[in-house]
Amino acid sequence: MWTEQLLDQLLPRHCVLCGLFSGVENLCPPCAAELPYNRSACALCGLSLPAQPNRVCGACLKKPPPWDAVVAGLQYQFPVDQLVCRFKYQRNLACGQALGSALLKAIQQRNGPLPQAIVPVPLHRSRLFGRTFNQAQMLAQQLSRRLKIPLEYSLLRRIRRTRAQSGLDSSQRRKNVRGAFDCRQHGLKHVAIVDDVLTTGRTLEECTHSLKRAGARSVTAWVAARAAHH
Repeated sequence: MWTEQLLDQLLPRHCVLCGLFSGVENLCPPCAAELPYNRSACALCGLSLPAQPNRVCGACLKKPPPWDAVVAGLQYQFPVDQLVCRFKYQRNLACGQALGSALLKAIQQRNGPLPQAIVPVPLHRSRLFGRTFNQAQMLAQQLSRRLKIPLEYSLLRRIRRTRAQSGLDSSQRRKNVRGAFDCRQHGLKHVAIVDDVLTTGRTLEECTHSLKRAGARSVTAWVAARAAHH
């Protein structure tokens, strides 16, 4: 927007990592260049594949995830973990914009078919009331605005409150989110579901199952960061 561009000129930003002036961006060029981008990764799970971008790893060949593709902007390691924590728990919108920009760049570089709609991973209403902030929705809003793709807030609902996934192993995470989501019927063939971090993938698996049961033929997972094996 022109108001944001004017403010950027009048009030230059500071880098969210080193604190130096960063112009119109939230990261200065040196800090942005040193981020661990997820350039070479499995097209289905997002884990690193040395020098083989957009290929499929052996684990996904044996047991593919329910979604059809994944795009991860960054690897979840320092300093990305700091950006995520400050965004998620301290409501630092500048960190969220930096994460969203990295994800947007990865989506554009992939040059694949874009979805008809973007869906954020929802929070249960009681948790949203307490936190007043859904980091997945904030990322989805940024992508929707930049890519000019409709954002469907209410397509996917979390109908059961669950424990926080952090601190749980893969099996516990699967049980924790089982039956936690509901999706209304729709006519969308291709949907992108957005979250901040992909770790074991149990939340995104459950969301994908709900979307496909409701009629989606293809689901792409868009995440700001991909964690290594949990």
